[in-house]
Order: sequence, then structure tokens, then C-alpha cells
Amino acid sequence: MGDGLARVLAKPSFDPESFIAKLSGEGEDALLDMKAKVHMLNDETAQALKKNVYKNYSQFIETAREISILEGEMIQLSHLLSDQKSLMSSMMEMPLVSDRAMVEGIKGEDEEKESPEEETRRNLAFLLEKVEGCSSVADVPGRQLVHDGDLVELDTESHAQLQRVHAFLLNDSLMIATWIPNRRGPMRYRFQGLYELDSLAVVNVRDTGPVKNGFKILMFPESHMYQTDTAKAKRQWLDALEDTKKKKAVKDKQKKEAAMRLAEQQLSAALASPGEGDLSKSFTDDMEEEPVAMDRDFLSADWLQELPEDLDMYIAQRNFEGAVDLVEKVNEYLTACPKGPALKEFRARIEHRVKQLTDGLMNELQVSPERSLRGGPRAARRAVTQLIRLGKSAQACKLFLRNRSAIIKYNIRQLKFEGATTLYIRCLCGVFFSSLSDTSKEFIKAFPGHYGCFSAFVIWAKQELLAFVSIFRRQVFESKASLTTIADSVLLSKNHCTELNAIGLDIEFCLANMLDISIQQVIEETRDQLVDGIRYRANDDLWRPQNHLTQADCEKYVKDIAASGFDIKPYVIEKCFIAITMNSIQFAKSVVIFAEDLLKLFTTELEEFIAEALATVYKAQVKHIEDSLKNESLSKEYGVILKNAQFLLETVMGKIEALYSARDLALPQQLQQINAHHRKLRAMVRK
Repeated sequence: MGDGLARVLAKPSFDPESFIAKLSGEGEDALLDMKAKVHMLNDETAQALKKNVYKNYSQFIETAREISILEGEMIQLSHLLSDQKSLMSSMMEMPLVSDRAMVEGIKGEDEEKESPEEETRRNLAFLLEKVEGCSSVADVPGRQLVHDGDLVELDTESHAQLQRVHAFLLNDSLMIATWIPNRRGPMRYRFQGLYELDSLAVVNVRDTGPVKNGFKILMFPESHMYQTDTAKAKRQWLDALEDTKKKKAVKDKQKKEAAMRLAEQQLSAALASPGEGDLSKSFTDDMEEEPVAMDRDFLSADWLQELPEDLDMYIAQRNFEGAVDLVEKVNEYLTACPKGPALKEFRARIEHRVKQLTDGLMNELQVSPERSLRGGPRAARRAVTQLIRLGKSAQACKLFLRNRSAIIKYNIRQLKFEGATTLYIRCLCGVFFSSLSDTSKEFIKAFPGHYGCFSAFVIWAKQELLAFVSIFRRQVFESKASLTTIADSVLLSKNHCTELNAIGLDIEFCLANMLDISIQQVIEETRDQLVDGIRYRANDDLWRPQNHLTQADCEKYVKDIAASGFDIKPYVIEKCFIAITMNSIQFAKSVVIFAEDLLKLFTTELEEFIAEALATVYKAQVKHIEDSLKNESLSKEYGVILKNAQFLLETVMGKIEALYSARDLALPQQLQQINAHHRKLRAMVRK
């Protein structure tokens, strides 16, 4: 079915428009059926492509190895011919010397040479003294230094120089170390990586363009290009690498054959059932060989021998779950294995793969320009889970939170400031707090029981909140927005913080602490503006009733004021006059709006400051009333002044008290004192 559809779609004469038109005529069921077939074909194609890529890559590795072997043989042949030519020339020019002198010369040379064991110890001591972080490399018994030298690492595509390195060829692996720029003490290099000779191939690179004396080292699934100073140094590296790889292959084969022979001997000895005297001697001999023999027996399983290649394959296919399963399986198996040189060497091989696996998982959480930032926190859970299984919970936590920081920053940058400030802040809060909530929920699922990571999350959340407040302050406070806009924006952010309490994250107090200074500044500025306005209007206030000419206009005005929350019907005079002046009405509206905004910004820490600001504004208007009552030129308007005083001290103050009651708050002592101080005015009004 899938093959038939693939052939139809692959035809050169395929016309998608006519195909869809014909399919649409067959009905909705046909369309749905075709959709399912296309999805199935897509999955099959993706699987086939993945298999072909891996297959071709493996073939490329094998071909490169064969080319490297052939090239090495040609180089060896060339060297043999050169050596023979040099030998013939030296024999023809050899001076006549006595045999005794020659023997003495050879004896002197032998005395100058040091034993292989001493040379090995000296080489490993050199590594420990000169290379930082390579102690684990020198711990493997039997490991020797074969060749070393300075190289320059090149970019495999642009051939640009990346860095200077120093390479150490060991008898079983290749170690790369970088130069320490500002070194102190004997350390000259820093350990970068260790690559087993079994898993790498060497490819000669021709001298083309900027590349001179270069060669490639293919380390599945990556490759590196290096450059030597001279052609002679390049030839030495190629010869040393090829010769060391061959020696290691022969040695590994001999070890395997020896292990098989030892196992056969032990089996034969057990079947022979020796006598008591022979049994005692055999037992003593077996005790000496038992650790090494058992060590090799444990590691002779077929799946263990194939494990390094299986791990390489899983890492290349990005099958991280399968790779971690293998690591856990082999770690559990090796716990019962007796300690010995073979076990130590095998663990070193596995740890190298585990490091590659860890780097791959950590790369999944890295933030880079070419990586999409639109994924949610669930996209990172796969890598985080596997890192935790590998015992890298601290690194997983750090990278997970760093990844989420980059995504939050990216999402906020996508917001465009269009229209009102409140609308932008609503979108900003929606993006930030929803991301914070999703991250919190996913973090709890990804790090269950890792309580040390939760403290890191709390610190991260506070840092992200600080970045959010920086944007919030710039868009709200520094843009000179009105107090109402600021209060609405702050209240919106507080409500979002309250929603986070449901998942156990309480950051409202942190938000309030970060905004307190800015809020106090804007309250002071608004308070001063209101007081200045009261003083300015007081100079022109004649305390005369409002005349609306007709009863209809008067009733309409009363309804408009009632919509603002003030009942002024008791203050209507002669059907078209209102005893409350425009100045008092304007103050009533502004002070109530001021009180509403202050209560939106209310916190326990700002309670006293808010009460003082509100009382300061109210005292300014009451002072205007007192000054007017003391002014003899306004004696005829005494009744109107008292009516306005009654309106401000009862109706308006009652409105403010209702706002406090709606929030389950008592009227501040400062406002209560204003009412108590002017009680005599209310008594005069009642008279």
C-alpha cells in the first residue's frame, strides 16, 4: 500500500492539483484514508533515511580505515626501501675498525639505555607533572607513552586554525591536551579528551590550499583535523599511530586466546579430580591466579565485548535512553567482578563512552542560535531524566534552568509594545508567569527527591523575577504612566503571583520588595500633584452653588455624579441649584480614585505610608475649608461652605471607608483623626 503510493508520488508526471481534485470527489472518508497513508509513508521514509545515514556513515568509517591501513603499508614499504638504500650506502663507506672497538661501542650504548619499566614510569610521571586533570589516564596499569608532539587543530570545513594542542599517543589510546595560556607552576597542558585506538581511524590529508602537513582522525561519531609543523613530523605521527594500532590488535588477540586457554585448563583440572596432596598444591596455585582469571572470565561475555560499539551506535542514533540502559546494566554487572587490571582497563573504556553520552545529553539542553527556543519544559525532560540516571543531577538542574531562562527571554522579546501600557503588561505577565508555572511543574516531575536542586530552583526563580521586574519597571514606572495605570499593572502581577501559590511557589513578597521603592516614589509624586492642585483651585474658589438653569439639567447632573458613587440629592436647592461646588466635586472624584489606586498597591509594609499619603491630601482640602470659614469676605457663603464640609467629611469619607471595608481593612487612624478634629463643623451644620 505504502509502496504503491510512493511510486505514484514519485512519478515525474505527478500533478498534485489533479490528484487532490480527484481525491476530493470521492468524499471525506477517502481524504481521511489518504491522510493516514501519507502519515504512514512519512514515518517509513524517515526510518529508512535514518538507517541509510547510519549505514553509509559506518561504511565511510570502514573505508577510511582500509585506506589508512593501505596508506600505512605503502609508507612502511617506502621506509624499508629507504633504509635498505641507506644501509647499502653506509656499508660501502664503512671504515675499517676492529671487532673489539665495535663490541665496546655497542656495550657502551647498551649501558646508556634504560630499562623499559623505568622508561614507562618516567613517561607516566611526565604526564602527571605536565598535564592537568589526567590522573585517571595514568592509573591504568600497563599503559605506556609511545609518541607525543605539538599539533594545530583545524576546522574540518573552513580549515581555519582553532587552537594549539599537544597530543600523547599511548599504547592503547590517544590523549589530546590543550595549552594553558596563563600557566603557573609545572602544568603546561589541560586534559581535553582520551580516545581509544580501536574506535578511531587515521586519514592522510593532501596538501591543498592552506592545509599543509595535515591528517584527520575519525572518532565515531565525530572527526578532527590536525596539522604538524613539518612533513617529517606528519610521517612520524602516521607511522606511530598505525604501528601502535596493529600492536594493540595483536595484544588484544593474544589476551583473548590466553583467557580461553586458561579457562580450558581450569575445566580440565576440575574434571581430573586430583588427589589430596595434588589438591593442596593446585589450590595454592589457583589462589595466585584466581583474581586475574576471574577478572578475565567476567569480561569475556559476548555482550560485554560488543558493549563499546553498541554505546557508540546508540549515541550516534541519539538513542540516549538505550545508551543509559546499557550503562546501568554494565555497572550493575561489574559490581560483582573481582578487581584487577582487566577490569580497570574495561572501566576506562566505558567511562570514555559515558563522558561522550553525558556531553551529548548536556548538548541537548544547551542554548545556541541554531537551536529552536519554542519548545516547552517537557522537551528538556528527556535529557534531564537520562542525566539524572547517570548521576549528573547537578549539571542537569543547571542546564535545565539555563535553558528555561533563554526560552523565557526569547518569548518576552517576541512581545511588541502596542497600545496601552496595561495591555502590554497583561501580555508580559501572561508569558512570564505561565512559563514560571510550567517550569515549576516540570521541575517537580523531573527532579523528584532531589531536594538540593529545589534550592537552586528557588534561587533561579528569584533571578528570573528580578529580570521581569527590570522590564516591568522600565515599561511602567519609567514611562511616566499615571498612578491608575501603575496600580492596575502591579495588581495584575500580584494576582499572577498568587496563582503560583497553588504549586507551592510563593514569590509575592519578593515582587513587593523589589517594587516598594518605585511604588513609594510614584505615590509621593501623585500626592504632591493632588496637593498642588487643591491649593491652586483654592485661590479661585468663591463657594457659590452650581446653577444648572433647569430642573432637567440639574437632575441629569445628579445622575452623572451618582454614577461616580456620590449621592448629592440632599444638596439640591430650588430644583436647579446644587450646594456642592465644582471644586468639591472635583476633589471628591480625585481623592476616591487616589484611594482606590493606593489600595491596589496595598501591602503590610506600605500600610502606614499609604495612610499618610491619603491623609495629607485630605488635610489639604480640609485646610482650604477652615481658611474659607475664617475669611470674613466669604461670610455670606458660610452655609454653602458648611454644606461642602458635610459632603467631604461624611459622604466622601464614607466612600473611602467602604473601600477599606471591601478589603477587610479598618479605616486608618490618620483619617479617623481628621473626622474627630472637625466634629464641631458637623455640629454647626446640623444647627
